[in-house]
Amino acid sequence: MQRRKILSPYFPLLAWGLVTFSSYRIFLSTRDLSKPTSSSIRSANIYEAEFLPQQEVSLASQNASYPRVPPILSNLRTIDESKLPYQCGIIFFYHIACTGGSSINRWLGKEKDNNENVTYWTKWGRHDGVEAGFIEGVNEKVQNIDPREWRIVHAHGYSFFPNTSEPYLYRWREEVERQGCGFVVTTMLRDAVGHTISQSKGMINPNLTLDEWITHLEPENRQERGIWNTQIDYLLYNRGPRNEFNATKEEK
Repeated sequence: MQRRKILSPYFPLLAWGLVTFSSYRIFLSTRDLSKPTSSSIRSANIYEAEFLPQQEVSLASQNASYPRVPPILSNLRTIDESKLPYQCGIIFFYHIACTGGSSINRWLGKEKDNNENVTYWTKWGRHDGVEAGFIEGVNEKVQNIDPREWRIVHAHGYSFFPNTSEPYLYRWREEVERQGCGFVVTTMLRDAVGHTISQSKGMINPNLTLDEWITHLEPENRQERGIWNTQIDYLLYNRGPRNEFNATKEEK
């Protein structure tokens, strides 16, 4: 009890110090945002592109005209560990912006360069119509996998929207496992504050008002894309609308 009484007067001072230090770190991270930085000036390499000009991509003529297939709940099963390690398969890298995913993407690219049995494929961009071409490409990649072949698939930008296209993951996994191979879906995450600061430096106008930041969450704006996205948003919706089908809270 005596020890607690001695320390208690210093708690407000400690809290004030932590808030001041955090505010100063955020200030240093977001000032001079209009100036180019070493992280925003990068070579046009297929394995790295976080804030580069949009890559040239060949898109399917039909925009998001692919069928919607309901998820099969029976597919939510555990991994048969007796088959590990897999000798072949697909590594599906779901690249969330501002998480350090470009570094992982470069590393995956090097695996392709250093191994004859590894291939790499991506189709991405930050404009509508990319997903249709991406799904068409993955439909081909999951076919005819050699017994010792690994294929890396990179999804980024508007490549894949989980809330509407998740059933394709089940379909692709079924096809890959039918061939005796593994279908590995992976991503990269970082601490939430750092992720938000990184978006502010590379993708968002940091001078927006609070109302402008959250306007996409209003029911009447259900078809609008958010100005910024948390990592949970990316996992659920990517950068798409939060309530595309106008579902009620009861339906949710």
